[in-house]
Amino acid sequence: MPETLALMRPFLAVAEAGSISRGAAKLAMSQPALTKAVQRLERELGVSLFERRARGVVPTRFGEVLLRHAKLIEAEWSFARAEIEATREGHVGSLRVAGGPYFGVALLPGAIAGLHREYPQLRIDLEIGVNALTLPKLLAGDLDMVVGRLPVGTELPAFLMREAIADVRVDVIAGHDHPLAGKRRVGAALADFPWVVYQEDHETIAKMVALVGRLSGKPPRVVVEATSLIAVAQLLRAGPYLSCLARGLLSTPFGQGIVALDAGAPVARFDAGAMVPRTLANVAPVRRLIALLRDGAHAANPKP
Repeated sequence: MPETLALMRPFLAVAEAGSISRGAAKLAMSQPALTKAVQRLERELGVSLFERRARGVVPTRFGEVLLRHAKLIEAEWSFARAEIEATREGHVGSLRVAGGPYFGVALLPGAIAGLHREYPQLRIDLEIGVNALTLPKLLAGDLDMVVGRLPVGTELPAFLMREAIADVRVDVIAGHDHPLAGKRRVGAALADFPWVVYQEDHETIAKMVALVGRLSGKPPRVVVEATSLIAVAQLLRAGPYLSCLARGLLSTPFGQGIVALDAGAPVARFDAGAMVPRTLANVAPVRRLIALLRDGAHAANPKP
């Protein structure tokens, strides 16, 4: 690793361990050598990176800024090595990806399988969750990519870029044997049946409550809040429940036995895509995964 980049490892070890001694043990080096490495980085940057506390050290304001970028630099370095290694014996490295409920079920599995056909040695760490849970990890450098609802009305930090991939429509859904299945304009009856919702998606739940109130004049009766999308689907198949999920899920095995209802309007509609640090935007596995996701979205929702 180039000399300047080599100083990032001692810094990261101390920041993550919270002390010089534990950081030295993690890197199998002496405490004086680790201290000198951190001091050298501080001299190069002209700032103090750590503040001493009774039980160790914590990053200063400057250290917190460097910590976020150091994690990204380390990830980019691993990708650079992966591409160089690929010219010899195949791709190596890792990619930490998080996907929203729609991408995690409908698009990411197929895209990751396609990516592995081209990068068979690439390790993928996959997390499924809504933006409220995954974006903070991306901002902290603990994820390399988040694929989901693109933020509206709030600016992403300058070090992140976004790429639109799909237009996602969220509809009221039910089991195919539900009394409202196949009927026209069922909005007035939406408050007459029990609802099951995906607990983590607070934004969609709020829009569902507003839609049901507007169409039926009454609030929905939510009887189950689940942290599992699979549990939501199973409940819809098993009883007279209603829910709201991305319409694209219905064309996957996940959506077997589930149908969208004609409520007269979608619960929500939004642009979804990839959010990735600009430092990783041109890394080959990242670019290829975005392309595969876009191909999958187009196949699932072809334009007329």
